[in-house]
Parts: sequence; C-alpha cells; structure tokens
Amino acid sequence: MRLKKCVLALIYFLMILACLGIVVFLGRVGGPEENLREENIEESEEKTKIDGQEEETLFQKESEEWNKEETQTGEQPDFFDEKSCKRGYSQTDTEECLTETEEAYSPPRLMMASDLHYISDATHDEGQAFCKMVQEDDGKISMYSDVLLDVLTEEVIAAAPSALVLTGDITLNGEKENHLRLAEKLQKVKDAGILVLVIPGNHDINNQNAAVYFGDEKEPTEYLETGQEFVDIYHEFGYDQAFERDSTSLSYFCELDETHWMLMLDTCQYEDYNHVSGRLRPETLDWIEEYLKQAKEQGIKVLPVGHHNLLSESRLYTTECTMENHQDIIRLFEKYQLPLYVSGHLHAQRIKKHKAEPGVEEDRYGISEIVLSPYSIPPCQYEYLLWKEDGKLEFSTRQADVEGFAAENGSTDENLLCFSQYGTDFVKRIVEGQVKKTIRAIPEELKSEMAGLYGDIYYDYCAGNSMERRERYSTRAGRLWERMNLNNGYMEDMDQMLADTKEGMHDWQEP
Repeated sequence: MRLKKCVLALIYFLMILACLGIVVFLGRVGGPEENLREENIEESEEKTKIDGQEEETLFQKESEEWNKEETQTGEQPDFFDEKSCKRGYSQTDTEECLTETEEAYSPPRLMMASDLHYISDATHDEGQAFCKMVQEDDGKISMYSDVLLDVLTEEVIAAAPSALVLTGDITLNGEKENHLRLAEKLQKVKDAGILVLVIPGNHDINNQNAAVYFGDEKEPTEYLETGQEFVDIYHEFGYDQAFERDSTSLSYFCELDETHWMLMLDTCQYEDYNHVSGRLRPETLDWIEEYLKQAKEQGIKVLPVGHHNLLSESRLYTTECTMENHQDIIRLFEKYQLPLYVSGHLHAQRIKKHKAEPGVEEDRYGISEIVLSPYSIPPCQYEYLLWKEDGKLEFSTRQADVEGFAAENGSTDENLLCFSQYGTDFVKRIVEGQVKKTIRAIPEELKSEMAGLYGDIYYDYCAGNSMERRERYSTRAGRLWERMNLNNGYMEDMDQMLADTKEGMHDWQEP
C-alpha cells in the first residue's frame, strides 16, 4: 500500500515537470497565432517572388512578340497607347510614352487662288450668246468653269492645308446664282475640316454686267447689290471665323493659330457701282493699325491679302490695278515690317519687292507683293504659301490636274483628257483671233504667224513664265512685227510683257 502511494506521487511529479516544459517551450517559440502569421508572411513572400517571375516572363514574352512583328513587317508596332503606358510603367515612362503620340507643331500652310470668275452651267447653254462672250474675253475657259472648281476643291481636300484663301473676283460678273452655287462647292471643303477664307473682287458686288446666256440672247440677271448680301452667302467662309471685322468694309482678321493671323482686305469700291480700281478707306487703315500694333507686341505674324495690287506691277496694265492710295498702305505695312502682301486682279503672275527709291540695295527691307495668276485662264494655276520652321515664308505655284480628274471620273471629253495642250491652245487661239482683226494688207498665213507670236507671249506673261526678247523676235513672225511697225498697239504690248518677265515668277522665299 505504501509502495503504491509512492508510485502515484512520482507520476504526479513527472506530469508537473512536463507541463512546465511545455510552458517554457511555448514561451520561447511564440504562440500559435504568431506562428501562423509568420507562416502566412513566408507564404506571401514566396508567392510574390513567383508572381514577379511570371510577370517578368510575360513582359519578356510580349517584347519578343513586338520584336518579332517589327522584324517581319519592318514597322514598329503601335503599342504606345494609353493602356500599355499605364501597365506597370513609372510616371516618367508614361509621360515620355504619351509625348511620343502627340503631333509636332507645324506652321500654317495655305492654298490660294484668285480670279476664279466662276460661271455655273446653270447660267448658260453654250449657245451663240455664250460663245460670243467667250471669244471676246481675255482667255477665260468659261465652258469648263464647273469642272475647274471641282478640280480645285478635290485637290484642296486631298492636300488638307490650314486654309484655302480666295482673293476676289470669285464670280464672272457677280451673278447671284453663280455666288450661290460657288458657295455650295466651297461647303465641301469646309465639311472636310479646312478653313475657307474669301474676300470680294471688283466683279463680285453691284455689277450691272451680270447676265445669263441662253441661245442667241445675253440677258441681265439678279446680282448682289450690297456687301451684306455677300456676307450672307459667304459668312461660313471667313466672316463667322473672324475674331475682328472692320465696321466700314468687308475686311476682317482671322487667326490661323496662336502666332499667325490673316488680314483679309476688302479693297473694292461698289457703293454706287462696281469700280474697276480699288482703295482702302482711312477708317479701315486706322482699324488695321490698331491690330497690327497688337500683333507686333505679341510676336504674331500677319499676312495681308486683298484683290487689288499694292505695287505697280505691270508695264502693260498701268491703270486701275494698283490701289489708289497704295502709298499710304505701303507706309503702314512697312511701319510694322510686314514681309508680304498677296493680291490678284492683274490676270498675270507677278512678284515684286517695294523700293523706296531707285538704287536702293537689294538686301534692304521692303514689302514684297505676289500677284496670283487667274485660275480661270489656262494654265489654271493655284498657289501654295507656307511658313517654314524658321518662320520665313515660302511660295510656289501648281497647275490644276484637270487631266487626272477627268480620267479618274471616267470623262470621255478629249479636251479635258488632254487639257494641258487644249488649254494652252485655247488661250492662244482667243488672243490670236483678236489680234488678227487689226492686221491688214498682208497674206493670211503671215497674219497667223504674227498673231501666234503675240499669243505665245501673252500666255507666258499671264502664267509668269520667263521670256527673253531676242529669242522671241528672232523668228520670222518677230521680224515681221519689227519690219511692219503696225500702229495697232500690239507691238508695244509685247515689248512691255517681255520687259516684265525676264525671270520666272513661280517661286519666292522671304529673305
């Protein structure tokens, strides 16, 4: 019995020691919750390590696919989109990535045309009255006026310039029907997202020569009587976009971008009737100066455009082309160091720099003028004018691709399909016919040669092509003109045109 009690006491003692051992062990290694937390942390770290390796592997795989695509196509795949930029890249990487998708700044580019003299097919039937008008005109190819406008609008839309600028005489003689139909054609350019800027010419408002031509009759028709009627039709083509309009004329300022303004000038006089000559009112000059001053202070480049000429551009056409108060306008423009003025009206491609007096050095500042050739007369040129990256202006001419337009649209009209030759021959034929009527007492063959020389010179003069007097007069026709000394004025005209175009007038760069 005593032995049994001793054994039990020993068992209890061992159990107590075991409990104490467990307590000591748990105190050293932490409780079950802490052990579980540490175990979870270890699992998380291990999982992160594995996921990171998987993500790196995925990125490497995508990179290999991009490189493979670039090798196969020769082009860099377009993966610089917003989604890929935000996929695990740093803020710096994202900013650099998005910057690559932004378009670099490009200075404005203009397409320009003058003297469209548009006549819609709806206002004539190509009958006797219409043909008589064409034969007595100065080479306008009016029977294809609608086609020429369609070619121009298509080429503008394809080129996508900053703006299309039309410098007046946009209709034949201001007929309301022609204005309305021209606006419909210009709407296509506007709908393509291209700014269209128009100003009137001396033919466009209050022109009592407005007419329609059907059969044997030329009949008067409705025309625009006021400047407001012009704005009502063309308000979407410059006037709605203007940031400032002159209260005394149809002139306006329009912004191309933050550093380039267009100054569209109404140089015409049409209050009582449509005068051929032009001028700017004193109030308009004051209004112009106010904004030229602002532009100079803000470092903004301003390009003035008008219908009438600023300088005396032609030895042949010496009256009613240069603005009546052109000296006042020159002084204003040169006060603010404007490099260029663009006009039309003359029906000849011309480029000239103003010199305050004879003998002034060529490199001394003076405003230049570019006179645009008439789009309505072959070779049917329009013009490009752009600001280069250095801020300087650059100018060039282009011929409308009538032949390409005709072929693309399935035309069977041989005149259009061979327009380069047809248009040239047409102008010369019109002019030659007028000249031949003034030459008498010589055989018909010699008349044709002499008239042909005049036609050649006239065509090149209007187009702005260079000519050399000795070369032109070395032909039999030239010798006939010199020998006969006809008192019809045409010999003098040829001398003046040759003196004006010793150099080509198709290109210009701001000094």
